[in-house]
Amino acid sequence: MTIITDAQKLKITTIDGSNIEVTLIGSTSKAGLIKQPGVKQNNNLRKNWTSRTFQLTDGQILIEFYDGQAALVNSLDDFKRLTNVRFVKNTLDFLKKNISYKIELDYDKGLHVIQSEKPRRLDSLKSDMSEVFDFEVYRMNAGQILFLDKSKNFKSTTIYADLKTLASDNTTIAGQVYGSDDDEYLMKKLAAGDVLPDYEPDNHLIYPKYLKNVISSHKLTLVEQKVHVSDFYSNLYQSANGYYMLIDEIDQQNGAGNTMPILSLWIYPSIQQVREAQRRYQEFKKRGISSEHFYKNLSDKYGKRFPEFVDKLIDNLPTLLNIDQDQLSLDSLGMNLVDEALKWNGVKDGFFDSVFPSLVAYYGKCYISRKRTGKWDMIFDKEVNVWIPMVKLDNGNNVWDWIHFYKDLYEGPIPLMWAGNWDGTFTYK
Repeated sequence: MTIITDAQKLKITTIDGSNIEVTLIGSTSKAGLIKQPGVKQNNNLRKNWTSRTFQLTDGQILIEFYDGQAALVNSLDDFKRLTNVRFVKNTLDFLKKNISYKIELDYDKGLHVIQSEKPRRLDSLKSDMSEVFDFEVYRMNAGQILFLDKSKNFKSTTIYADLKTLASDNTTIAGQVYGSDDDEYLMKKLAAGDVLPDYEPDNHLIYPKYLKNVISSHKLTLVEQKVHVSDFYSNLYQSANGYYMLIDEIDQQNGAGNTMPILSLWIYPSIQQVREAQRRYQEFKKRGISSEHFYKNLSDKYGKRFPEFVDKLIDNLPTLLNIDQDQLSLDSLGMNLVDEALKWNGVKDGFFDSVFPSLVAYYGKCYISRKRTGKWDMIFDKEVNVWIPMVKLDNGNNVWDWIHFYKDLYEGPIPLMWAGNWDGTFTYK
């Protein structure tokens, strides 16, 4: 018997208006469930843009995601009703990375929904380049968000669970929903007692003038002084509402003098998390700050012989991305799958460094295989003694820019094809 302690409910409204409730669970609970006797993976039920599907002995369906989390669906009938629902992971860097969903429709179907349901249009959300990229945004009666893409070359409709999920897909919307002309907007919310629960990390900045209101509105009591989670020391407060708040002491020496011109503020649900932050800072101090070449780790491990390890590195990719080996093909479908898995896994500490060599190997082999041109070549950077893998064309040009390839994927999520100059838009000597 598996005891699930990390369950969260996600209510999904389908295109026909019916409601389906699924249970989101963490990787540990998922692992316990799929190890139970009689539980089998069913590839005939594999859902697009998810890792695997399992049938449980009680009739429930378990959908596993690329990051190891999963969704429990009550029955096979409910699972089939989710056919047009695509699970996604919100990836806005300043917000928590929750699992959500969207429903992709054609343009005419979107017009029909608007005409029949008459949802409220959100006029504040609009394109600043309407001649090229135009759209309309509506709030539906069930609370979902309908995004009507009116672009000349790409007309479509997508229904999102909420504005956050739409903003995660669309940088224009993200700026309009979460941006503000007021640089002190979040400071004022903190001063008014808002804990900004969806923001990540739980680290904010406030001017000293807001400190008194922060202490009052959050009902803070001082419990400890000179706590270090950064180079400056802070005061630890506990709120009457249960959480802890750590705020830089105003009167301490800094680059601007003896008074802090701006304060860092951290919010922690428990004292254990405060102690963990202190521990991480002490480890950071011992380790110190260092910088190294993007490809140093790769070069140290594989050196000039990197091309000899390409096939083995590609074989490692399914394990790293939590996909089945038979799903990884050397074509655009395979690359789209890798891109999706990267979105789900990208926030894990140390993940990118572990997967990057395999990404280079995979993209390079895809390019050589599909384009039927190019071969592996190793570039040696004498200044830092680093070997950099590259695919070169017959004319001697590099297929991609090795700096941009690393940075685009690291800062992502950017599709592999964009990072790797798939269409040959640019020329690299």
